[in-house]
Amino acid sequence: MINVLHINDKIENSGGVETNISQLIHLGKDYGINGCWLGIYEKDNVLELKLYPNDEVVFNGDYTSFFNYIKAYIAENDVDILHLHSLSNPKIIAFLFRLKPVVRSIHEPRIMCPGQGKFLRNSEEICDKPFGLDCIYYAYKEGCCNRHPKRLLQAYNNVKWETTNGNKGYRALIANSNYIIKEAIKVGFDKTKLYLNPHMTPTVEAHQLIDKSNADCKSLLYVGRLSRTKGTHYFINTGVELLKKGYNIVLDIVGDGHDKAYFKSLIPKEYRDYFVFHGWQNREQINKFYANCYLLVFPSIYPEAFGISGIEAMMHAKPVVAFNVGGISTWLKNNRSGYLVSVKDTQAMLEKLETLINDKMIYKTISMQAREMALNKFQPKNHMLKLKEIYNRCLNRNI
Repeated sequence: MINVLHINDKIENSGGVETNISQLIHLGKDYGINGCWLGIYEKDNVLELKLYPNDEVVFNGDYTSFFNYIKAYIAENDVDILHLHSLSNPKIIAFLFRLKPVVRSIHEPRIMCPGQGKFLRNSEEICDKPFGLDCIYYAYKEGCCNRHPKRLLQAYNNVKWETTNGNKGYRALIANSNYIIKEAIKVGFDKTKLYLNPHMTPTVEAHQLIDKSNADCKSLLYVGRLSRTKGTHYFINTGVELLKKGYNIVLDIVGDGHDKAYFKSLIPKEYRDYFVFHGWQNREQINKFYANCYLLVFPSIYPEAFGISGIEAMMHAKPVVAFNVGGISTWLKNNRSGYLVSVKDTQAMLEKLETLINDKMIYKTISMQAREMALNKFQPKNHMLKLKEIYNRCLNRNI
């Protein structure tokens, strides 16, 4: 048994990172991996630790006391591997390097980008520049990072530390897409420590699938935070164009965000009843949306590290139409599991959606191929076996 301590900046489920950690813990025992999870919260140099899943506060104090607590916790629980997730604190990470082998999952580009997104917000363009002093300039020009001088300097120094000291200290860096690997190499991370291990999604049994190919009214689904980076406005504008052409569709939007009112304002009055804003839903409800939708639209315009909702839809045998950004092409193969179109090319997206709506044969073929790809590449078994292999390499154990 490999004992793993997962460390994140929170334990509350607020997105894909926390979903992934909980999956690793719940599935781990079937693969000889025993996992526990601590969330680290910091305010005014006071650290608080919460233990998953009970939300129990197990520590509150200064850095010196925290270091003593963590050292004792690791010893008492016979921890073999420290697995870091969304954590940006060089002081803590440097201390952890001295205790046990440290593995890091690169869920997002925070260790290579001060803004953590590789996205120029004001111009809504993907940033292709490697980390460097240009990041300071673009923080002010593009608003891609916090512009408060103290916070900007801290974000910059965090990345500088990661690309130097962190690069030397990590035993392994786990990327969920080829895009993340490419960006990590670009800023100097040791490619011999980089491992590709795409996200997983729970298996959906065949009897749970719902064929919507003959549905009179077809649901086009959006799942995610409502924001410009996620391309919510592109989803709405494309949906309006389809409605103008007379298609019998409903636009289901699962998620929420600060700009919800703005996005609602984009919908012409005569089409508002066709757009349904469902807010955030629990896992059971989200699976019902996947089961009952016709297809998933994934309109992110910033470079998603992966995009887990895509493989969730594919597991339900639903095609995906997406802009080709970031790590999307790791799971979305053009003409096989859906369609990839150039970022912001709304005309191409519209045409691909029309193809899937109008051509039942193409729709059924791509639906089956999407399902097959999800089963072959993104089942939990694939992810867990690769993760165990990485852990064993870090521990110098025979694989």
